[in-house]
Amino acid sequence: MKFLKSFLFLFALLSVLSCSVSKTQKKGTVSPADFNYETEFTTIKSTIIVPVEINGVLKNFLFDTGADFTVIQRDSTIGKISKVGGATNRKVKMGEEYVPSMKIGNVDFKNTFAQNGDLAGLKEQIPNFGGLIGQPIINKANWLIDFPNKKLRISNQKIVDEAFKPIRIKREGGSPYTDISINGTEYKVLIDFGSSSEFNLPKESKLAKQLMEQYDFEDNERDRFTIGGLQKIKEKVGIMPLITLGGMDFREVKTTINVSSQPRIGIGFFKDCVIYIDSFENTYKIKK
Repeated sequence: MKFLKSFLFLFALLSVLSCSVSKTQKKGTVSPADFNYETEFTTIKSTIIVPVEINGVLKNFLFDTGADFTVIQRDSTIGKISKVGGATNRKVKMGEEYVPSMKIGNVDFKNTFAQNGDLAGLKEQIPNFGGLIGQPIINKANWLIDFPNKKLRISNQKIVDEAFKPIRIKREGGSPYTDISINGTEYKVLIDFGSSSEFNLPKESKLAKQLMEQYDFEDNERDRFTIGGLQKIKEKVGIMPLITLGGMDFREVKTTINVSSQPRIGIGFFKDCVIYIDSFENTYKIKK
């Protein structure tokens, strides 16, 4: 099996800042204090693209729960330079800045921390590309993502009912992790909406080796856009009959095994769901 230019966006960014990641993510404010805004979003290879007005200019941003920090697309870096590692263990140098204003509709995220640099490869795939919405923006609001209908609602209020089922969340460095169950055994995975994958595993992991022994996987070759630019990869692709998350069954889950920093479930895993991110109560909830 061979697919060329089958795009997968993986940007789980890790910084080497001297202060803690979570402390840096919390900096900044939101205006107005009470907000409730709904908009539509588009997708590219299933990743969520949101219109954001940054310092008065409207740009398209990729919504990325796996990004420790927001990333601003700049042809050249500004501010203090730090090394950043991505989901495929590549490292590049990026600048650091505080963004005066990032507005989604009438909701203004002020003076939040961001990294900046030239996201070559990715910027060519997203028209009018502005960068990535990371945790410094995500953790300051509640997000209701109706993926089937491509609608997004952001609010400082609770905006879901009892029909939504909670997912256990564990924060590490500010990033959201959860447990999935495969054949009765639980495994920790990153919830990474910056990835279009359904379920992705590092090829050297114990679980990847176990699954390749139990299920049929085919060879695949494709282009992947990740930190550091275009990367041609070889991988194994198969179908997991059943993965359980939050007491809900997800069947026929496309599974990829390749060079990756850690196990993750991408936005493709939730393609049939409405997703609720409650940043104030630190929970995720979903409804199928």
